[in-house]
Amino acid sequence: MRPRFKYLIFGTIILFTLNKAEAQSRPLQMNIGYEINIPAGSFRDYITNPAYKGFTAGLAYPVTDQLSLGLRVGYNDYYQKYSRQVYDQGKGSAVSAVVSNSIQQIPIMIAADYTILKTGIVRPYISGGGGMNLISFDQYLGEFDNPQSKVKPALFADAGVYIPLSKFSSTAIKVGGGYQYAPYLKETNLDNWGIHAGIRFDLR
Repeated sequence: MRPRFKYLIFGTIILFTLNKAEAQSRPLQMNIGYEINIPAGSFRDYITNPAYKGFTAGLAYPVTDQLSLGLRVGYNDYYQKYSRQVYDQGKGSAVSAVVSNSIQQIPIMIAADYTILKTGIVRPYISGGGGMNLISFDQYLGEFDNPQSKVKPALFADAGVYIPLSKFSSTAIKVGGGYQYAPYLKETNLDNWGIHAGIRFDLR
């Protein structure tokens, strides 16, 4: 076993041991929400329409009362259809066609979430993380399409508020927004802004 993995396993065991008793009173937390994503940067060369078919879900372990670590998964579906134009195919060839771009992204991220205020009706938070982005890109030129699938790295930063349902409730409404950095090709990224609303609750 490589030394690096030994240290990682050893550190994980220590962290688990130190938090074992405390973790019994801190169940895993689930986040589920609806998300709208807006293309940014060079992404807008392909699609400018927002993606209204989106969701986000996450499972988090509360390390402390304010800090949690976990896994976050999302989905967004972009589509745009352009009016008929003449496109140069190279070597003196051109075609008149309707172009449609269809892009789906599934980001799978390791996430850290920090709640700034532990008490109050409104509790601001910040979060961030990174992982991989599963991308499906299909461009239709008339009846012909050119589907491509890639797995690329991705990063995100997010901020918003938790609104507990009651003073003593761990269930809270979550509202926020953020930015996702999503490389795709050498000169093209699929970066996007997102706004989301959902609910956080404990898994007991």
